[in-house]
Amino acid sequence: MTTVADILSARQGYQLAALPPTATVRDALQLMADRDIGSVLLMQGDALLGIFTERDYARKIALKGLSSTDTLLVDVITERLYVVGPQQTLPECLAIMTQAKLRHLPVIEVGQVVGLISIGDLVNAQLTEQRVLIAQLENYIAGNL
Repeated sequence: MTTVADILSARQGYQLAALPPTATVRDALQLMADRDIGSVLLMQGDALLGIFTERDYARKIALKGLSSTDTLLVDVITERLYVVGPQQTLPECLAIMTQAKLRHLPVIEVGQVVGLISIGDLVNAQLTEQRVLIAQLENYIAGNL
């Protein structure tokens, strides 16, 4: 069964998208646009303070008429985080995301942030698992085992 560690290790050239508390919402939006991602972690050194997502921007900045240039990221992040560990499975992560209505999960190992997974990562991993299973079943049916 696919784990979070499997998903993270399959990424090539992955760099964690994180900003310090002094960053503005504009800084976060620029980083997300540059990397074509939907969230940024707010970190003070190794400490995870929260997450800022496209959804946060829509609800906490755009709808309230705040300026992304003047608003500090620390003032609008989501502080109540759901996190997972590297050994958690694909179904476990999907259940957390579905239940909590999340699209991103920080990955913590021994108190350190080691990655961030998205709903897209999980869907891609699930599709890969299904393709492998289908190929195995086709081989079995064809007697190619």
